[in-house]
Amino acid sequence: ATTSQTKLLRQVVSDLDRHEGFREFAYPDPLSSIAKTQPSKDWGFKPAREVAKPGTNFDQGKPWTVGFGFTHGVTPDSRMNRITAERRLEQEILDVDRALSNVLSWYKDASFVTKTVLLNMAFNLGVKGLLGFRNTLTFISQKNYEQAARNMTQSLWYKQVGNRAKELTERMR
Repeated sequence: ATTSQTKLLRQVVSDLDRHEGFREFAYPDPLSSIAKTQPSKDWGFKPAREVAKPGTNFDQGKPWTVGFGFTHGVTPDSRMNRITAERRLEQEILDVDRALSNVLSWYKDASFVTKTVLLNMAFNLGVKGLLGFRNTLTFISQKNYEQAARNMTQSLWYKQVGNRAKELTERMR
């Protein structure tokens, strides 16, 4: 990785560690019926089968999550140590950075701060979800960061992710 990639990687890893948090054990989607009917501070910090009530239908917890918000291939029995999660997170950030460079013609010339915001949002929403912010992305490409930030505050994403969205919006401004 180049020096600028390393700096970007470090910043986004730090942000995602703070925003997503690390959990060694799989935990259910917060909006799932399991999470709603069996709330527990132990989800993700103990094996799911130890936290869940007997007879739990684990399909009702999908998508299960582990590490720094990873869902692909995760089951209630998944476990990931921090070092593995950090390496996977770094690789995913590099993959998303490359994907954004491929789909947004202006992205490679975007500022460091803009890239940190977009990478964070893409990790949270997926690249496809981020690309749904068409007007916001147009404002960013025009370097109209104030209007881009205003658009971000008007999204469902902003209402759902709380302080993370507030921080990223302020950074965009």
